[in-house]
Amino acid sequence: MADDDRMQAEVARLRRLEGYRRDPLGFVRWAFPWDAEGGDNASGPLGNHKGPEKWQEDVLRRIGEGLRAQKGPVRIAVASGHGVGKSALVAWLILWALATQTSTRGVVTANTETQLKTKTWAALGKWHRLALSHQWCQIGAPALTSAVPETEQGGRIDMVPWAAHNAEAFAGLHNKGSRVLLVFDEASAIADPIWETAEGALTDAGTEIVWVAFGNPTRTSGRFFECFNRFRKRWLTQQVDSHKVSLTDKRQLARWVADYGEDSDFVRVRVRGQFPRAGTMQFIDSERVE
Repeated sequence: MADDDRMQAEVARLRRLEGYRRDPLGFVRWAFPWDAEGGDNASGPLGNHKGPEKWQEDVLRRIGEGLRAQKGPVRIAVASGHGVGKSALVAWLILWALATQTSTRGVVTANTETQLKTKTWAALGKWHRLALSHQWCQIGAPALTSAVPETEQGGRIDMVPWAAHNAEAFAGLHNKGSRVLLVFDEASAIADPIWETAEGALTDAGTEIVWVAFGNPTRTSGRFFECFNRFRKRWLTQQVDSHKVSLTDKRQLARWVADYGEDSDFVRVRVRGQFPRAGTMQFIDSERVE
């Protein structure tokens, strides 16, 4: 490809990215080599995958609608069973946020440092390599950073392990007039002080703020649980059943149902994306209290 043609192609891609600033679903459909028509990409890395799962589309669409409405921070909490594609969706959101707004600042954390490094960041590396926008973002061990040379204030999204005794590490995430992204992966096990400190990022006026929390609903207490209960007016919530996702091994799900029972807490949490009836310290379960 001649230099002029290459330059024109890059300019066209940058213009496409600008159009996806408040459209993460459009970005995901465009940025990756889906086998949408059963054609040239059938043997590629995403062969037989026509695009995001329906529940992933729903989350991406709701974020876009929230940003376009400009009514304040967009907060989404998703409780799900196993194997539904949470890590992929986290990676897409990180790549979308920085590629379409190069001054974005963000923090990504998870229930453990091991989860953060070996699952969340590993998935980000995979999807970064596949993305049409990969040349405008650089991935490293601690952060994804903007590689657009004319950016006045280089954006970055950091991988930050949390510690309850050091919640201050999540303070000061401000980016007035631009964009802030907060991602909590396996959020049910992230301590309440981290959530409370992260709330400080919501105070910037004139800023696009997206806060997403994903996890298996393992506990009937804590801030992730409260997203679906006490604070449900503040959060858009979604619960994802592993049965309804094409990525999951339905035979294994059937074994769990046979072993534990369709209405057991194990199946509720690990398969159906529902909170257990009783916490470990409860004598009367929450369902009966309700």
